[in-house]
Amino acid sequence: MRFLKFILIAVITLLIIFTITYSARVSVINYLVKTQFNSDKIALTCLNVSLTSNMAIRVNKACLQTPKANIQIVGITIQWQLSPSLNITDIDIGLAEIKGTDHLFSKKDDALLSKEQENQNLSQLLSTSLQTYAQQIKQFNLPTKINVTKLSYSPFTLSNKTETKYIANLSTLANNLSFTLTTSASVAFIEAKLTREKEGFSIEISSKLSLLKSFLSAHRLPITAALANNLTASEISGDFNTQIKYQASAISLKNQISNISITSENGIGNSGPFKLLGALNFDSQFDLITKETTHEISAKDKITVALTFVGKNEILVEYSQPQLLAKLSQAGLSPTMMSILEENPLTHVTIKPQGNARLTLNDSKGYLSHLEISAISGARPHQVKFDNITFALPTPQIPYALAVEHFVIDSQLKLLNIAKYTPAPVALHLIGSLNKTEQTTTINLTADSSITLNNIVVLKQMTEDKDNNQTHNKITTKTSTAQKPQALLSLKKLTTNLTGSVALLEDNNLNIKLKVDNHASQLNIPKKLKITSFNIFSELNGSFDDIQLNAQASADGVKLGNIVLTGPVKSPNVVITAKNLQLTNLLSLNIQLPTEVELIDGLLDYNISGQINALNNIENTPFNVSVAITSLSGEINGIWLQELNWQQHFSLLAGKITTQPNAKENLTVELIETVTPISKLSINTNWTFDKSFQLSANKLKANVLGGSFFIPNIQWPVEHGHSVNVQLNSIDLEQVLALDEKQGIVVTGNISGQLPVTFDGDKYIIEKGELHNISNGLIQVIDNPAVTELKANNSQLKLAFDALQNLHYHQLSSAVTMADDGYMQLNTVIKGRNPDIDNDVNLNLNLSYDLLGLLESLSITQRFEESLIKGLQKKKE
Repeated sequence: MRFLKFILIAVITLLIIFTITYSARVSVINYLVKTQFNSDKIALTCLNVSLTSNMAIRVNKACLQTPKANIQIVGITIQWQLSPSLNITDIDIGLAEIKGTDHLFSKKDDALLSKEQENQNLSQLLSTSLQTYAQQIKQFNLPTKINVTKLSYSPFTLSNKTETKYIANLSTLANNLSFTLTTSASVAFIEAKLTREKEGFSIEISSKLSLLKSFLSAHRLPITAALANNLTASEISGDFNTQIKYQASAISLKNQISNISITSENGIGNSGPFKLLGALNFDSQFDLITKETTHEISAKDKITVALTFVGKNEILVEYSQPQLLAKLSQAGLSPTMMSILEENPLTHVTIKPQGNARLTLNDSKGYLSHLEISAISGARPHQVKFDNITFALPTPQIPYALAVEHFVIDSQLKLLNIAKYTPAPVALHLIGSLNKTEQTTTINLTADSSITLNNIVVLKQMTEDKDNNQTHNKITTKTSTAQKPQALLSLKKLTTNLTGSVALLEDNNLNIKLKVDNHASQLNIPKKLKITSFNIFSELNGSFDDIQLNAQASADGVKLGNIVLTGPVKSPNVVITAKNLQLTNLLSLNIQLPTEVELIDGLLDYNISGQINALNNIENTPFNVSVAITSLSGEINGIWLQELNWQQHFSLLAGKITTQPNAKENLTVELIETVTPISKLSINTNWTFDKSFQLSANKLKANVLGGSFFIPNIQWPVEHGHSVNVQLNSIDLEQVLALDEKQGIVVTGNISGQLPVTFDGDKYIIEKGELHNISNGLIQVIDNPAVTELKANNSQLKLAFDALQNLHYHQLSSAVTMADDGYMQLNTVIKGRNPDIDNDVNLNLNLSYDLLGLLESLSITQRFEESLIKGLQKKKE
């Protein structure tokens, strides 16, 4: 009885369970549909259900219809429990087939979405869009365990296109959902894992971009047709890994994109073909808000999207240089910048947000902590580094703004304008900050900013003027076929250090406030000048319409002068001045002068002023120049000069120098120490230089030979018929005789007179000169070998020379001429008395004197001496 009782109880129990289970099967399915798919408008169109021996529900076939796809599921086994409440514990699906019936994204939905979001900023738009999906994932309640052995998915295609099929595997265990999507060739390209957590979830996704791009292309994404075409035409590859975590209404992401390669033969828009390579690793975090609270956010609670770059981040972009230049030209880029880009073609650019760099977006504002951009032009690197970048995209409420707290620019550029002076590129090293608004752009440069040029050479070339057959110097950069160009000036290195700010104003005018330190090393002018270090320090303030520049120049530590530039940049006023420059310091420079100069004292003052009417035609700008040398003392070409003072005012125009008239003598010399010392020299000079030097002077006077001379007018070069009247006053004959001292001859007394020296175009001659005594004197001719010989051979000469042995004269006069042989003829009259013979003496003598030989012995200034002697020698030879 007891055994029968147990059997009955078991049968009744099984019957009750089966009855309840079978009658509840539709309720179980409906429960599944309502709890999992109700929000997606899913309709159940077919269902074949049975009950297995272990009381599991077997769905042999289920058909679901959605607005976007038809789903057929075969072989579902559902494990369930009735107590304590109806609950599904396990679902095992053998095969699920999903076939798209419409595009996954519709234009209608996009339009509604855009209308709702048109008044939202970027961060709000991103936040509200993701909030819906995050809540759906958070509320998605999965059974304890789900396993999909095979899932086949075919995206919607038009009837004339080949169907693409994807295979997926899906399983859940506890709070984890794993998903893998493969191609029909069993190549996995999407792997995802969803983990439910307390008050949130986390998702891990990895994908291959090349296959993902094909997968996305099979769906009509909510993007423009042009962008969709560009995506289709581009080759994309790389690996993508991301971790998404949702907690407390905030999303954090860890993203790794490696081996990125995007190639576009047609480009995007007008960009032209390009190729993008690299890797990105960044973390991001932002808060999510609901649509209901979008308009209730206060200013301090604005949604912020933050990206932190970690590890290796580098994007390399290769592009078409010609198409880039064409686009920039159409955009109105200045010709100067276009020229720089043309001379420095960049085949690719590398962008690096360095490790721990941070990018934040808040409303229309953004911040990036660090960014590097680099490129290569040939073998020349270009690099730009930015730190702490803040920017604001223009909106009706927020104006455009950009600020860079710190930047470093290192570049080597070829510039067309300086290529004729050096083959080396210009080295830029600029450090500073940038602030840009809609009205102004301001660049601040620190003291370490510099621009460097190397191996600068300015060439000169001798060219022949066919019209006048004259030869002149011309600065050039090309080698003449007739003559190899020579260096006019060379610099080993020129460095310009910059400190200050430059602001571009709303009216495109510049506001400049800079300190500029130019340093040149190894400055060389062949056969003239060698300077180790040349410096010009200047302060630049103002705008192009009103600039002010103050500069000081020095060479090897020696001050050279000051430069002041004021007024409009296109036509500035220039003043170059110096006061009390020590000539001894200037001569300490390695200057190769045409003659030897050794000074012990002397000062130099100069002033150059003018207004430059055209910077490209500066040689035709008139300049006023004044030069003053004071208290010069020292040796010039072996001749001692003491207390030389010279002042001159002249004008400079188109290479022509013309002096301005002086009211009085502008050149004085206290002493010229030669064989015949000259003192108290003074002269009034005027001269011009226009391919040749021309001098005109007046009032030349000096003390010499115990007396003085005076020349009213003189000119150089001496032209045919020019006459110089040399006026002598109180010349000491004893000193004259000492110039060509003869044994046994003594002459004393002082003479005056004039010597008209005339140039006949080939030689110098003297006509109608005269000399006369202004005081009584003595002539003694005793024991002179030549006179003794003459007296022995000629009795008449003996009487004359005897009278000259002790002649006290009261009249000594000569008519002076000089023939073209350089010998001076003196027709001399001597009247006096010889107390030894107590007899009056009246002598008429014709004397011939070698003036050329005398001048050769006097060592008067070399140039005058050589020119004068050359004129005399033409006939003498």
